[in-house]
Amino acid sequence: MASDLQHLAWAARVAITPDDALSVLAMSRQLSGGRPYAILVEMTEIVDLHPGARASFNAEALVVAAALLGDGPMDEVLAAGARRAVHPTRFFTSEASAYEWLRASLEDSRSGLTKP
Repeated sequence: MASDLQHLAWAARVAITPDDALSVLAMSRQLSGGRPYAILVEMTEIVDLHPGARASFNAEALVVAAALLGDGPMDEVLAAGARRAVHPTRFFTSEASAYEWLRASLEDSRSGLTKP
């Protein structure tokens, strides 16, 4: 997978701490070479997202778009806090649709356009 399109899958039944968030963001920046990137985040295994972790994810300026992939209403509720992010964020139940949106977001960012 290209470094400008990343995929994050969490371990089963994970509770994400602020330190976890900072580690993931540091690795994502390294993988992208410090360039803007889009990311698909699988939400189905997350049991808790600390407010400090959410704030770190929401503030990441290098993210062009974040697609949050879940399989039902509970995942969508957990993903709702991402609406405050500095980058476009959407919830999906289809991985194919999420990737389609991420690829379009990357293309738009390269051409100077932005979409919600």
